[in-house]
Amino acid sequence: MIPQSSPPSSSRDHVCLVCQDFAAGYHYGVPSCVGCKTFFRRTIMKKQKYICQYEGNCPVDKTIRCACRYCRFEKCLNVGMDRNALQQSRDPIGYTKRTKRPKKEMKNVEGSSDESSGSTSLSPPPISPTLSPTPSPTLSPTLSPTPSYTPLVIPKSSRRCILQVLEDREKCANDLRLSDFLPIRSLYEALCSRSLLSDPTFMAQWGQPSERHQMYEMRFVTQQDYHYWHERDWFVLTEYAKTFDVFEALDYQDKAELVRHAAITVPVLVQVWNSPDYGPDTIVFPDGTYFDKTPEPTRPAGLNRKKYQMLDLVLKPFRDLQLDATEFAAFKAVTFLNPDAEITLPARKLINNERVRITKQLYAYMATKDDVDTAIERFARLVLMGTSMSKMACESKEAVWIADFFENIGFSTFARQLFFGDDVTTTSASGMIQL
Repeated sequence: MIPQSSPPSSSRDHVCLVCQDFAAGYHYGVPSCVGCKTFFRRTIMKKQKYICQYEGNCPVDKTIRCACRYCRFEKCLNVGMDRNALQQSRDPIGYTKRTKRPKKEMKNVEGSSDESSGSTSLSPPPISPTLSPTPSPTLSPTLSPTPSYTPLVIPKSSRRCILQVLEDREKCANDLRLSDFLPIRSLYEALCSRSLLSDPTFMAQWGQPSERHQMYEMRFVTQQDYHYWHERDWFVLTEYAKTFDVFEALDYQDKAELVRHAAITVPVLVQVWNSPDYGPDTIVFPDGTYFDKTPEPTRPAGLNRKKYQMLDLVLKPFRDLQLDATEFAAFKAVTFLNPDAEITLPARKLINNERVRITKQLYAYMATKDDVDTAIERFARLVLMGTSMSKMACESKEAVWIADFFENIGFSTFARQLFFGDDVTTTSASGMIQL
């Protein structure tokens, strides 16, 4: 008798039904890879809830499966993964006693993925000599980090030092923003004087919240309120800029262009970050004045559009990301240090190097807070906000130029120099809108 051969297994059994990567076996009822198996288990065990930033139909495959966790989890359910198949005793979150990492190795592998079961051993990328004078040790052969991605690891002492400086600087900048101090000066005087934020004597005297900036009641913003808070935020921006050594190394024209380029984006970040939460469509200034999506027919259409973009492209993503103070301070610095400004090539190289340094450490910090999938997603969403903000800034500046051409905005001398250069002449007229 000729023995019957077993039927060939379907190619479907060798492919993860969620992301189409190679399946490591049947997990929770369907063929799936280690990554999707672990993602599904972690989501169920931690009872995590996700939100899609689009329409709930994001593509999920092995190249971008980490982009939208909501759509990835929905696909897990749609292809038949059974949440009831998880067993608390067999599917713990974290390391068991048997697989617990040695303390020395855990210290050098912060943020590595738990979705690495069954993969080959890798060594972390070499750390730049400027960040750590000692070479990074090789991982133990018993450890199995994800073969497709190894997170950048920066020594904690170096990382915390720089990020802590940025966070402390941001606290001082907010103290100055809430103070009574608002000098009348030219852009040249503002950028060529010593930073008030670096003067402890001045901050001890003036770094106290003004009574005017206490919120006793809320009222809808007026044109004078817009003008007041824009002037304050531009004043603080110039003082904030001078706290960077790389900024102080530039000549005056490069300084002016860099601040000019950030004149829309950085104040937007500051206003959004410091606004108390009164809903997804409301930004509140410290004195209780607020604006929302209520139309303001007395303002130029371009500036109204900027208001809507602030609410949709900045406020909502910020609230969804739930940034902490360190992450915000680093992102603000990255936004300010933008080499796309019209600066000279040597200045651009200096600014870009500092920006890259802070960006790397921002990601390393975020990777220590969450698992790799979450850190990558949050970091990517934060970085991509820069594109939306750049577009908003270009449109807003265009609206400012148009409004100035038709003389329906009344600028202060400082604001005109900030937007149009130091050689402009200032004019004022009754009834003009103030920016």
